[in-house]
Amino acid sequence: MKQRRTQSVMYGIALLTMLALVGAACSSDSDGGGSPSSAVSASVSQAGDGCAEVATLKDSLTALTQIEPVQDGLDALESSVATVKTDLQSAASAVSDELKPSVDQVQTSFDELESSLQGVTTDNLAASATAIGTALTAVGTSLTDLESELSEKCPAS
Repeated sequence: MKQRRTQSVMYGIALLTMLALVGAACSSDSDGGGSPSSAVSASVSQAGDGCAEVATLKDSLTALTQIEPVQDGLDALESSVATVKTDLQSAASAVSDELKPSVDQVQTSFDELESSLQGVTTDNLAASATAIGTALTAVGTSLTDLESELSEKCPAS
């Protein structure tokens, strides 16, 4: 029985990892490596209209989609979620009207992710995997849309 529960937890973690990788694969980062946050943040810091804040949010969302729960653990996931929450609040307060719909979409999908993570522990991760996976997929979609808007509305990014 314990072996089956362990297998269920590992299945749930594997599912989360695959979903995170799918979200990362949807990223349009084509530089092949390095730290996207410093490059993006530096290039849009002069842009105004909340572009720098939205670029920082994009970076933290990208980092969230790259978390590998099996290797990084639930603490890493929760830490990344906390960073996104802070960056999302900054972006929401600084964003221009043009970028607001994209930031609002991120907020909605992120709220769903936070809800799906409430009360999740290593012991019940497998039982929560479907809800978390669905929420991570929505965050990945929001990230893709945000990247598109950021490149269009903030050309310096």
